[in-house]
Amino acid sequence: MAELQTPVTDTAQTPAAEAKVKNQPAGKKKKRKKGTVKTIIVLAVVLAAAVGIGLGMWKFLFGEKPKEILRDTAQIGSISNKVEGYGFTKAQSSATITLSTKGLVQEVFVKEGDFVNQGDPLYTIDSTDAYKALEEAQKTVDNYQKQLQAIYDAYNDLNVRPPFNGKLLLEEGMQNLAVGNTMSTGTKLATLVDDSRMKLTLYYNYTYENDISVGQAVRVSIPASMSQIDGQVEQVNKVRYITPEGAVCFQVVIGMKNPGTLTAGMGATAILTGAAGEDIYAYDNGKLEYNRTADIVTKASGEILAVNLINYADVTTGDTLLQLSAEDNEEKIASLENQIKTAQEALTKAQENLNNFNAVAPISGTVISCGLVPDTEVAENTTAIIIADTSVMTVEINVDERSINYVKMGMTVDLTDWDGNMYMGTVTNISLNGNMENGATSFPVTIRMDNPGGSLMSNMSINYSFQASQADNCLVVPVQAVKNISDENGNPMSVVFVEKSSRPDNAVTVPEGVTGVPTEADGFYAVPVEVGINDVYNVQILSGLEEGDTVFTSYMAAEDQMGGGIAVG
Repeated sequence: MAELQTPVTDTAQTPAAEAKVKNQPAGKKKKRKKGTVKTIIVLAVVLAAAVGIGLGMWKFLFGEKPKEILRDTAQIGSISNKVEGYGFTKAQSSATITLSTKGLVQEVFVKEGDFVNQGDPLYTIDSTDAYKALEEAQKTVDNYQKQLQAIYDAYNDLNVRPPFNGKLLLEEGMQNLAVGNTMSTGTKLATLVDDSRMKLTLYYNYTYENDISVGQAVRVSIPASMSQIDGQVEQVNKVRYITPEGAVCFQVVIGMKNPGTLTAGMGATAILTGAAGEDIYAYDNGKLEYNRTADIVTKASGEILAVNLINYADVTTGDTLLQLSAEDNEEKIASLENQIKTAQEALTKAQENLNNFNAVAPISGTVISCGLVPDTEVAENTTAIIIADTSVMTVEINVDERSINYVKMGMTVDLTDWDGNMYMGTVTNISLNGNMENGATSFPVTIRMDNPGGSLMSNMSINYSFQASQADNCLVVPVQAVKNISDENGNPMSVVFVEKSSRPDNAVTVPEGVTGVPTEADGFYAVPVEVGINDVYNVQILSGLEEGDTVFTSYMAAEDQMGGGIAVG
C-alpha cells in the first residue's frame, strides 16, 4: 500500500523562522491544545439554536396570536326578564307608647311576647307631673284664645249697633258728633228704650193676696190724658212694703201696649177686680216705665268713620249708629293664631301623655317591647311599650328606573326569607318620587304580605323577585352577539355581525378603530338590529335578523383552544 505524502508548499516555514515570527527563541516550538476548535464550533451552534428558540418563544408569547371565531345561531325561543333584590320586613301596623313625663309604675299587666286585643289594659302609672303638664297646657291655650278673642271683639266693637229695636235718647252733646272726631272707650252715646210696651209697678194690700195673679186683666188709668188702657199682670212679687200708715203691701208689675202716646214718668194707677167682683185699688199711684232700656256705650276707641245718631230716632238691631277706625292687628292676629296652634298641639300631647299613664292597647297585636317594672320610677321620654300586628307585614324595596315601569299596583311578587321559605306579596304602593344615589335613580315600592304563622318579624331581610317582561315565540341570540357601535354621524346603534357569502343589503360599514369584531374579509357583516327584552343569556331581536342566521359572538385565542381559556371579543 502506498504511503500518503504531505506536500510541501511555499508558505511552509522552518522552526527557526516560526520562532522568529512569534518572537520566541529559536529552537522552541508552541504546543497547540487538541479539541479547542471543535469546542468553539459546538458552542457557536448551540448559541445560534438558543437565539432561534428565544425569538420563537417571544413571538409565541407576545406576538400576534391566531383567533378562532365563535358562532351561534339566531333561533325562535322564549325569553323572560326578572327583577330581583332584597328588602326588609316591617309590621303593617304598630303602636309605640312613650311617656313624656316621669312617673311611678304601679301595675304591669303584660310582658314581651303576649298577644293583646285592642282595648286591653296594659299598665297603670301614677304621675303628678302629667296632670300639672295638662293643666299648664290648657291655661296656655285659654290665654292665647282670650287675647285673640279680645282683638276680634275690638273689631266688632268698632261698629256700634243697638242691642234691640227701640228709640234713641241721645246724651247731651252727642248730636254734634262728626266724621273725623276721635272717640274714647267707655263714652255713653245714648239710652236705647223699648217703648212699644210700658210697665207700671204698684203695691197692693196683702188682704188681696189671693185675688191677684199673673195674667189677670187690669184697667190702667192715665190721669194726665184722662184715659184708660187695657193691661195685664206680668209679675206678683211677695215683698213686704210697709206704708206710712202701717199697712203691709206686696208688689204687682203690670204691662200694657203703648198706643204711641205714653212715655216714661207719666203718673198712672190700675184697678183690678176681686173674686167677689169688687174693685181693688193700689195703695198709691205709680209712674210708667219703658219695657226695657240699655245704655249705648263705646267699647273701643278710634277715629269716627261714620255717624248715625239722631235723638228720638227709631232704630233696629241691624243699624250702625257709629263706625270707628281700627288698628292694624293682622300681624298680631297671625302670631296669636300660630301660638294657639302650637299650644293646642302641646295640649293634645299632654292629654295623650296623661292617657298613657293608664294605657290600653291601641291595636291588637304582639307586645314586642315592654320596659316597665312595678314599683319603679320611669324617666321622661321613656318608651313604655311597643305593640306590633305581625299578621300582616310590609316589605319596602327600591326598584331602579329601568324596571319601575314594569311594577303595577296589585301585581304579585315572589318573596323568600333567609331559610328558603316562600311567600306571596302584593304591591300596594309605588312612590312617584325617586331617590338618586351614585348617579342612579330608584323608586320606593311597598309590598304587602300575609304572615299568619308569625314566622317573620320586623326588620328581617327578605329577597324578592318578579317578572318584569316576557316574550314567547320570538327570535333570540346570545347577549354577546349584540354590539354597540356608532354610525357615520356618530349616533349609537346596535348591530349583529352575521355570516354571509355576500354583503347583505342592510349591512353597515364599521367605523375604523372598532376592535374585537370580525371583518368582512372573515365573511361577517354588521347589520343593524332592533332589540327587545333580554335576560342574563339571550336578547330578543325585533328586526334585522332571520331565524337560522349565523352570528358572531366572540373570539377565542389560540391558547384558549389548548387550555380552555376565556373567549375574548
